[in-house]
Amino acid sequence: MNLPSRHDDIPGCFSAEVIVAAPASVVWDRLVSLHCMREWLGGSDFSIEVETTWEEESAIVIRGVHHQRFENRGTVLAFRPWEMLSFTHLSSLSGLADLPCNYTTLSFALEDAGSQTILRFVAAGFPTESIYKHLQFYWLGTLDVFKQYVEDA
Repeated sequence: MNLPSRHDDIPGCFSAEVIVAAPASVVWDRLVSLHCMREWLGGSDFSIEVETTWEEESAIVIRGVHHQRFENRGTVLAFRPWEMLSFTHLSSLSGLADLPCNYTTLSFALEDAGSQTILRFVAAGFPTESIYKHLQFYWLGTLDVFKQYVEDA
């Protein structure tokens, strides 16, 4: 998938897919449970707290410490149980102003495949090349962590 970018030298999006050996209902519960998110988003590497009601148009805040304190803010765009989760993301570590053009959209789509679930992830809209590279590095690894987290439960 290659969407136009805000900047010619930065890809517009990246995507990844993992097959999780668990039904969609279990994958969904682990994806959106605030307690579970603290575990798979940060693991033993850093401490995470997540605040949201998951109502569309409501805020999502992810705070933590990883070498230094950070706070990621965004808005829930879609919350369709067992199907789709999407929210925007801007990290305090970016040093960017809180403007719509500085947010990245993170989306998770679930496809029920019986005893397995296909989880598709898309990140789109990057204000800088370093944010693109960081999010790609983080999320490609974190999707594997999430898969293992669900399957080991």
